Amino acid sequence: MSTLFTCPVCQSLVLEAQPYERWPPPDGVELVPPYEAQLGRPSYEVCPVCAFEFGFDDNPGGGLVPESFASYRASWESGPDSK
Repeated sequence: MSTLFTCPVCQSLVLEAQPYERWPPPDGVELVPPYEAQLGRPSYEVCPVCAFEFGFDDNPGGGLVPESFASYRASWESGPDSK
């Protein structure tokens, strides 16, 4: 039986890998995207529930603004028309 990890965005216990190399973050650390700067290499796994991709949605290329877990969750909870 494999270990599952909790998605930091939607809180579902569905991830097959830790979202980042150093997960969970140390207590008291205020996370700021891109998270890999603080947490190490991302898994690039896509959460099957909320579709957040660790290392992409928080660190997108092409001049896009990195999205925080909280911001992504708010958009996801608002429904498909908000993204």
